[in-house]
Amino acid sequence: MILRDLNELANSSRENYRTQFINEDFKLTRDFKELFASVLESRNAEIRYLDHSAEISISSGNKIFCPNQWFYISTFVVDYTMELIKYKEKLEQISQIDNYSITGFWDKIKSLKGKDIDQQFPEIKEAIYNFFEEEEQSAEYLCRFITDYEWWYGSKTVDRTDFHVSPILHLLGLVNVSQSYVAYIVFYMASNDQLLESALRLQEQEFRNNTNTAGENLIVYGAPGTGKSRYLEDNFSNTTRVVFHSEYSYYDFVGSYKPVPLYKPISLNMGVAEPMQLYRINGDEFQRGEPVIDYQYVAGPFINVLIKAVLNPESKYTLLIEEVNRANAPSVFGDIFQLLDRKSDGRSQYKISPNEDLKNYLSSIQNVRFIFEEGLFIPRNMNIVATMNSADQGVYVLDSAFKRRWKFKYMAIKESGFSHENSLVRYAGVDYKWRILLTAINNKLKNLDVNEDRLIGPYFISPEEIGDTSSFASKLLIYLWDDVARYKRTELFSEGIRTYSELVSAYYNNLDVLEIKSDLEELLEQEVEALEEEVELIQEDIGVE
Repeated sequence: MILRDLNELANSSRENYRTQFINEDFKLTRDFKELFASVLESRNAEIRYLDHSAEISISSGNKIFCPNQWFYISTFVVDYTMELIKYKEKLEQISQIDNYSITGFWDKIKSLKGKDIDQQFPEIKEAIYNFFEEEEQSAEYLCRFITDYEWWYGSKTVDRTDFHVSPILHLLGLVNVSQSYVAYIVFYMASNDQLLESALRLQEQEFRNNTNTAGENLIVYGAPGTGKSRYLEDNFSNTTRVVFHSEYSYYDFVGSYKPVPLYKPISLNMGVAEPMQLYRINGDEFQRGEPVIDYQYVAGPFINVLIKAVLNPESKYTLLIEEVNRANAPSVFGDIFQLLDRKSDGRSQYKISPNEDLKNYLSSIQNVRFIFEEGLFIPRNMNIVATMNSADQGVYVLDSAFKRRWKFKYMAIKESGFSHENSLVRYAGVDYKWRILLTAINNKLKNLDVNEDRLIGPYFISPEEIGDTSSFASKLLIYLWDDVARYKRTELFSEGIRTYSELVSAYYNNLDVLEIKSDLEELLEQEVEALEEEVELIQEDIGVE
């Protein structure tokens, strides 16, 4: 319950920032990125991370671009901000104990800025001292907080929700308006213990070399179009991509002996070797020589990435598997399955003896032959990541023994905060922003109790396709008709639509085929209201009356 000296905290925070901040590019840890994204999502905002910056989309659809340094800078004033929040919480508790009207109490608090509390509202001072009982120092700090704003570097009155912005920017020496979002980053950190713990690790300079993090096995899954591949691209580097399918096998994935053509010259002129005159089926001349089939061991993507990783231990390498459940994954991994158990440093817990063909191949590679003498293993700097579409039909089921060797991340449906959210899509004769239309469609599917993994993700229609009207019919409507609403077509689509061809025809005739027009209008009204509120806040921020 004891309050700390805000002035002392402010000055120490500023000094630490001046002496310890290192201004250099770095990448955020995935742990921090996921926690911060979760906090923003709870506040109806979205974030997209790039290598050294981030793009934040707020509720109105406006975007804020911030470098990674903003997150690092924010950690230096979190302790001060946590105490600032605590001060205001004490005022809120006092207002409830003494049964003040909310408006009346905060009007008095607001008017005390720069005034003498004994002369203006002695009853407020009395309520504060009664609240703290014998902790007179805390009572004195709180009285000073609401009267002497210079003491804590404040500017805006403490009744405002953004009262913390000015002192934070002042302590960090940042320019208001253009860099004011730093203050909100600090506030989010100060209000969330998990995020704070992860954020404070940003001050540890060692983490910036992200090759020090342990390799992992990760499957990202979710509904179609949720950005699973994009997530992996944003968070993993040096990737080799492979796509699993029903015919994909262990020999494709790991490697096997395969026929490889060689070409030899033919002796045609008194023992002098000359190339044979050969022609392709289309008549073009072929000059390599006579083809001869040889059998060589051809490594698959797993072994190729493995070799890169062991030869370059200071770099991180990633094998990215698209659609991992479209093949019989345990069969594709085969004996490699045993290597997926990892130690805390990311290396395989166990080693296996490779088959003779693979062993001979590895022995033939310079600088590799001695690394696997005691057995094959996955090195600490090799990630294996995969995507899995949980809504697909006719795919293979991953058994529990296979799944327990992986981490899983679920990609929830995003209805804002994606690259083409404001692109216009024609529906029922009106151009709607894609995020508005997407939200309306998913709202109706939710009302029909459609499972979440069958909802529509924002990238179901890609940024490149979004401007093409036919994409809505050829991709989205057929997915809704065939996969999502096979048994609920009369509930999802407008009355009278009996076939897919009737659905497409009605769509091109600008009819409300999904019966969501009223929901679209309501969403548009909500967006206008949110935008007006945001404009008011910005005007307050820059002092516009």
